[in-house]
Amino acid sequence: MHANVQQAETPGDVQPILRVRDLQAHYRTTHLGLRRGVRAVDGVSFNVRRGEIFGLAGESSSGKTTLIKSIAGVIRPPLEIVGGTVDFAFLPGFGGLHRAPPAELARIRWRHLSYIVQGSMSVLNPVRRVESAFLDFAYPHIGGHRKQFEQQVIAHLARMRLEPSVLTAFPHELSGGMRQRATLALATICRPDFIIADEPTTALDVLVQKEVLGMMRGIQRETGSSILLVTHDMGVHAHVTDRLGIMYAGRLVEEAATAEIFRNPLHPYTRHLISSLPRIGDDAPRAGLVGSPPNLADPPPGCRFHPRCPLATEICRGEVPAIREADNGHRVACFAVERGSRA
Repeated sequence: MHANVQQAETPGDVQPILRVRDLQAHYRTTHLGLRRGVRAVDGVSFNVRRGEIFGLAGESSSGKTTLIKSIAGVIRPPLEIVGGTVDFAFLPGFGGLHRAPPAELARIRWRHLSYIVQGSMSVLNPVRRVESAFLDFAYPHIGGHRKQFEQQVIAHLARMRLEPSVLTAFPHELSGGMRQRATLALATICRPDFIIADEPTTALDVLVQKEVLGMMRGIQRETGSSILLVTHDMGVHAHVTDRLGIMYAGRLVEEAATAEIFRNPLHPYTRHLISSLPRIGDDAPRAGLVGSPPNLADPPPGCRFHPRCPLATEICRGEVPAIREADNGHRVACFAVERGSRA
């Protein structure tokens, strides 16, 4: 049974563009007649506001990618949505893209919602030229004469510092940075309301990573799009995101404005993530976090972080901490924080 979750609300009268409520996404398999379930996302609730970049952070196997696949409606067996709702402002009433009819999905994909998956080669067909992706995904929404559409694409590529010749190239003929910029151009040419970006700078060197992130931030500011950015790199979150959610073992354990989380991290796991960041001029060794993430097929009772937590007490081992507001807009799921606030 899930702990009562204090709902994340958007201040004022502005309605969020995305509401996730008690989302539960599990991997279910049958092996040798035995049913097995992995609770990769287990009761996650948060909002994304209009015009902001919301980040999701956490180590590998924390559930970040499963969460955004569930939000994006990319549900393939053995992944199943077993509970909760996902509501976009431009697709109300269905409770998630996985429940929407195909005609509605065709209407909103790329025009209202785009999804940058891990690795540009996952988007660009290796046996077709780059221009085919723009014709397949963007042209049905933009329409008009083909020549006008081509000029619009060339102008958009120029903003990504890409030459028109990119359109006639095959993906393997481009560098990793060029492919990623082409993917970003494809995801933004329709000026979508919402962009999901899953590790968009994976395998890029530091200079190219900085360039791609700067372009993403610039386009977001120009178009007013909202972005859900997933990366394990806390340094990227510090420089790009407006608000940040920290995931651990399938649950959201902390959420606040990014600057607030870096200034005043409340959850012990968040403190560890931030303290592990390298600092210029500081060559002191970094202490690693003891233990390893739990097996989500058989997670520990209570708080899932308690086997590795230096602040764990008996209540942490038996009860699930609800995520509550500790300060204005700063939510955290931790009994130690609750004890401190009452002290």
